[in-house]
Amino acid sequence: MLKGAQKKMIVVKTADSRLFEEAYFVVRKDTMSSCDDMVGEANRIIESCTPKKKDHNRARISLPLVALSAFMGGSVFGGVIAFLVVYL
Repeated sequence: MLKGAQKKMIVVKTADSRLFEEAYFVVRKDTMSSCDDMVGEANRIIESCTPKKKDHNRARISLPLVALSAFMGGSVFGGVIAFLVVYL
């Protein structure tokens, strides 16, 4: 049984993270910082641990563009072959 133990804790709740719902930070006993400083430090730690969002829009746009280019190139090549077979 633990008697007389007191811990100060900061709870950071986030709604926009796909990884974290809440983060709990236990404050050191020797720390005499303001509440704003502690919340700022907690947010800095959370941001450094979460992966950065990648821009997937470029990959989504390039795949249909490549498919369309391949189709158009194949059509032109097929047309040239058909022309050579018929007229030569």
